[in-house]
Amino acid sequence: MKSRKVPIALVTLLTVAALGYQNRVSSQNAPPCASPARPNSSINQTALDSCSCEQADGSDKPSYRVGASAFGRTRVASAGNKPRRSVEVVEDEDMYGGIKMPSQADLHSPEVRGLKEKVLSVRKARRQAVELAWQNLQRDHKFDPENYVVNQRLRSKQFLASYQRFLDLQNGDQWLTWSRFDWRERGLDVGPVLNQGTCESCWAFASMSVYQSSWKLEQLRLGYEFFDELYGHVDYMYQRIPSVQELLNCMSKEEGDCDGGWHGSAFAFMVKSHVPHIPDRLVWNKGVQKSIEEYTGRKSRCTDILRMTNVKRGGQALVLLDGPDARPRLPKNSDRIGTAFDRALTWGYVNEKKPEEIPTVDQLKRALIEHGPLVAPLHGDSCFSVYRGGIFNGRHSGEPTHVVVLVGWDDEKKAWLVKNSWGEAWGENGYAWVAYGSNNIGRYAAWIQPSPSTEEP
Repeated sequence: MKSRKVPIALVTLLTVAALGYQNRVSSQNAPPCASPARPNSSINQTALDSCSCEQADGSDKPSYRVGASAFGRTRVASAGNKPRRSVEVVEDEDMYGGIKMPSQADLHSPEVRGLKEKVLSVRKARRQAVELAWQNLQRDHKFDPENYVVNQRLRSKQFLASYQRFLDLQNGDQWLTWSRFDWRERGLDVGPVLNQGTCESCWAFASMSVYQSSWKLEQLRLGYEFFDELYGHVDYMYQRIPSVQELLNCMSKEEGDCDGGWHGSAFAFMVKSHVPHIPDRLVWNKGVQKSIEEYTGRKSRCTDILRMTNVKRGGQALVLLDGPDARPRLPKNSDRIGTAFDRALTWGYVNEKKPEEIPTVDQLKRALIEHGPLVAPLHGDSCFSVYRGGIFNGRHSGEPTHVVVLVGWDDEKKAWLVKNSWGEAWGENGYAWVAYGSNNIGRYAAWIQPSPSTEEP
């Protein structure tokens, strides 16, 4: 049985065969709506023509806008894929219907059970620490109302907002009753909109975006933002920068490359091996910023020295990467600081028993609140590729050909808010509203849980 790979195919021109038991999706089938091709048509015009044909054949009235500048790309791969050598993949307990599944042996191991308990115990301890700090602040104010430092803290909008966000996270179930939700509005940094270019690497971009968002969410739940606002830049305010390029480089070619991949395989890699990191040389040279990745859009030689290292889950304390004293804390030439020997704890599909079935809206909402942003596959068609705004309501029932990040919902729109990896020129500044169930969005949706640190910084 072979593991699945999903390409970011030229969705404006191509559709895919059913995934079944193949290790990657082929993009050589004819489009479902064969509109006549105009001579010398641009890629954008061909996509728009194909979309118009699809809309004419559809029963639902489009509730979205389309336009040029598909993907924000400069070129697009050709329809014909080069022949691929067949790869024998040993069937094991981690496979189900041709897709990668979380290892049950690992999920129920003493190490994972112990670390899960640690996550909960550390959250509880940090809740108590935040409440104690808040009570002390109130007490000091009552004892000495002229205390300038205390008054400045209590009047600081950022400090009060960080405290309120921390309280809200302790009772996240309340959000399930909300008609509208967006993680960005709850104080979570979900990262910038990036552009995968011509490499069919949406699976890598979505996987890394979801991991980083989940890691940052864990820091919010542990009160790091609150303490940073209370005391200023302190030793436990950190920035993690996992690397899409290193994930692309260091996973095997059969698991993922620029012809496609599978987010479950990426998550399994981060659980079994490590979370590939940004090399220190980039942190030193460029600082922590959007351009630090040095994404090339092609699979290259793996230079990550952690690929040969047995990374222990939570085996190293967090490492300071930003703040006024960041530079002295980065050992030169270590090339290991970027994610501090990260190794994810667990991962899973939202519909864990039957991941091939689309989770209900309630299931996706609950997973989004519990775990943070989710990897959300969908069937990418011509209209989705040239989406420019509104509520995308395509009704193709094909297998996943693209992967996005689900970050929120709006019940009035009856749609999910998703972040794409086709640059800010696509959609609504790189985001889209996708109607519930549209193009099978959410099928094989998945989450990942970062490891807690077993060492205090």
